[in-house]
Amino acid sequence: MTEPSTSATQEPASLGATATATNPFDRLLIPIDFSSGARAAYALAMRIAERWGSEVVLFHAAGADGNDEFLDHTGVPWGRSDVVGESIEHLQRFADTVVPGSSARVRIEAVRADDIARAVVAACTRYSPTLIVMGSRPRDRRRVFRSPTERIVRAVSCAVLVVPGEREVYVDADA
Repeated sequence: MTEPSTSATQEPASLGATATATNPFDRLLIPIDFSSGARAAYALAMRIAERWGSEVVLFHAAGADGNDEFLDHTGVPWGRSDVVGESIEHLQRFADTVVPGSSARVRIEAVRADDIARAVVAACTRYSPTLIVMGSRPRDRRRVFRSPTERIVRAVSCAVLVVPGEREVYVDADA
């Protein structure tokens, strides 16, 4: 069962110059999953935005995880809006870490959604980007289902630039 998504948006202090109708990079949507590909995609998108005067929308869809089920049974007053609020703060730190000082120049949106691809498609409907710049993770050849990146590329009607990420080493902190 899919729950309705909760979202929050933080408007930038200044979006800078408004792009003209001839600008192929008028508005950039950058879906973020905090991977190495997302870092590379955000850095590239900010270079494009600087060159073309583009508006940048940094987007994250926070899905359910094991902590949600745990917190549901503890009685802790932790809700969907708390998850969205934390995601916005995380996006701000992410933006300023990858491109220092950039969080004030971008629109930041976080939603709570179980299907990341559908959440990105919905963000495309809201913002009408001319280009989506997104990172991808190295493909696991044993994978049967399409990756979220593949699902998004097939579902949206605007141009998509996919930036490959580096293979990340999994480290178990409990080991």
